[in-house]
Amino acid sequence: MTELPHLFSPCQIGNVTVRNRLMQTGHAKLYTEGGVDTRRNLDYQVARAEGGIGLMITGNRLIHPSSPAGALRFSQGYLREAVAGDRRMTDAVHERGARIFAQLNHFGANAASDAADDLRVLLAPSAVGSPAFAETPKAMEEVDLEAAAEGWARSAELSREAGFDGVEVHMAHGYLLNQFLSPLYNRRTDRYGGSLAERTTFPRQVLETVRARVGDDFVVGIRLSLTEFVEGGLDFDDAIEVVRTLSAAQRIDFINTAGGGYHSGLQLVMAPADVESGWFLERALRLKEQVPGIPVFAVGGLSDPESAEEMVATGKADMIAMTRAQIADPNLPEKLRQGRRREIYRCIRGNQSCVARIIRGLPMACTVNPEAGREGKFGSQSLPPTAEAGRWLVIGGGPAGMKAAETLARRGHRVRLMEAAERLGGQVNAIVRTPRRERYAVLVEDLETRLDDLGVEVCLGERADASAVEGEGYDGVIVATGAVPDRTGFSPAAPTVERIPGVDLPHVLTAPEVIEDVGRAGRSVLVLDGEGTRAAAGVAELLLDAGRQVTVVTRFSSLFPGTAATLDQSILYRELFGKGLEYHLNSWVRRIDADAAEVYSLYGGATVKLDGLGSVVLVTGRVAESALYLDLLARGIEAHRVGDCVAPRAIDHAIYEGYLAGREQLDSEERYIVEGELERW
Repeated sequence: MTELPHLFSPCQIGNVTVRNRLMQTGHAKLYTEGGVDTRRNLDYQVARAEGGIGLMITGNRLIHPSSPAGALRFSQGYLREAVAGDRRMTDAVHERGARIFAQLNHFGANAASDAADDLRVLLAPSAVGSPAFAETPKAMEEVDLEAAAEGWARSAELSREAGFDGVEVHMAHGYLLNQFLSPLYNRRTDRYGGSLAERTTFPRQVLETVRARVGDDFVVGIRLSLTEFVEGGLDFDDAIEVVRTLSAAQRIDFINTAGGGYHSGLQLVMAPADVESGWFLERALRLKEQVPGIPVFAVGGLSDPESAEEMVATGKADMIAMTRAQIADPNLPEKLRQGRRREIYRCIRGNQSCVARIIRGLPMACTVNPEAGREGKFGSQSLPPTAEAGRWLVIGGGPAGMKAAETLARRGHRVRLMEAAERLGGQVNAIVRTPRRERYAVLVEDLETRLDDLGVEVCLGERADASAVEGEGYDGVIVATGAVPDRTGFSPAAPTVERIPGVDLPHVLTAPEVIEDVGRAGRSVLVLDGEGTRAAAGVAELLLDAGRQVTVVTRFSSLFPGTAATLDQSILYRELFGKGLEYHLNSWVRRIDADAAEVYSLYGGATVKLDGLGSVVLVTGRVAESALYLDLLARGIEAHRVGDCVAPRAIDHAIYEGYLAGREQLDSEERYIVEGELERW
């Protein structure tokens, strides 16, 4: 029995029965070698199959050599040498009761012609410049179209041979088949262009070729953008017409909904937490009303199980995608089914390790879940119980310390956690007070719940002292004391200036001080950004919302470049520019005076004086708080340090190192993953 009976009812998709309505949509993971998925992909998929998922779609398998991507390590679905490994994966998934489809795609114009070990030409419906990399592709000729259609058919045939339960033909997000459908890309005057019906010609040919190759007893569905979110692009009514045209010509076993693409920005493809949870679901409902006979998969960052249950119960959707949620917690389905919600690790939708790493060409990981993508080495099933329960002390209640304490306790140790503040969370408590970052609170909430359930002794408002620790006889001590803001204004852009003159004046503040009390800031504020991250953007927007005039001075050639890969940059620009932000790029501060600052160009040295400043806010890095750790070592106490007190970095590093410390692998060579180790069979 379950409190979500409709969500955990079976779903029929073509001739395939899926055990429940929870799924992961196709997402690139870059767990490949030589274009072939590796053991790492198997371990990732199996962990989610064991966790109770109904359906997985393994994503972005390229169907032809004419499709490079934006980076290396994408799966090549047309390679016969992939079949053996894929069969091992699909067999393992099926043994655990789940179903798996292969997503087949061609990037078309939205790729990089040099993103391979050779140089290629991009193919597209028309020679229209790409919004992804600004390259101009070649307009596809008949021979190119025939080769691509054959590539889809061959890839589908090999997918069936490899044991996949079906294939998804990708027609969304600005990739090749979406480009044929979209007037933003397709300017052809032959039978493949013109009216919307004519623009469906090549997608129809692909579906016909695929179906002819795999037969009627194999699932073939599509991923379709229901809107491009761009004036002059495809809208919802167009999508309905596309579905009707395609389904009239060929059986479609499911429609996986999507929206946006490279013109609108990928923030509407893999929405960060700035975008409301479930933001796209209404469109799936409208589609289902128009095509009641075709299973519809709903997407949109949904995290609320009750809403998912209601959508299935009322026939608004047939499958519910919780893709990043099941990266963060592969056991989410079983925990929901069994009513164990307190144990769920929720996705914060920060896009730091899942999306940003892929954009950088690195294998996918997860901020919340250090095991994601590393299941072959650190899977939850391999968490070693302690041979003998010890008594451990963890000093510091930020993400690193909380994760260390939780992991130690899961393994059977008795753990005491000391935190000098009156609440757990560390710097996350500041992050959540900046605009649209409330979602980060669940990271602390979930770890706090787990500490409570595991019986960890949490001592708040207690500052650890090395002499007191010395007398307690702990079996192990982990130091997670974090970092403090750098108050010197130092920047590697001006490496000979160790301290900006005037930085000690009373109106010079740090970002945490402003977040704690925005009233401390004067009417006109200069934010000095040396990090290029959301930290500076967050404090700038907080000040703007409080009615301050804000100017950002940054050493970078764009504002907040670190937010591009996490897909929140365009959202920040829209909000900040709309609120009146002013800025100086490629610049730094030479000196700070009582009510002014001298700003100079890093390229040429031209100087601008900003007068009438009430405050200067430093976002110029942090300094590790390592004094307690060094004091413990000086007293001969064996201690381990994790997170920012080692070196200030991202939350991902803090949680990962806390996890390693909890496994007691932090200071051994076991912590290292040699390149290729996770991929080897």
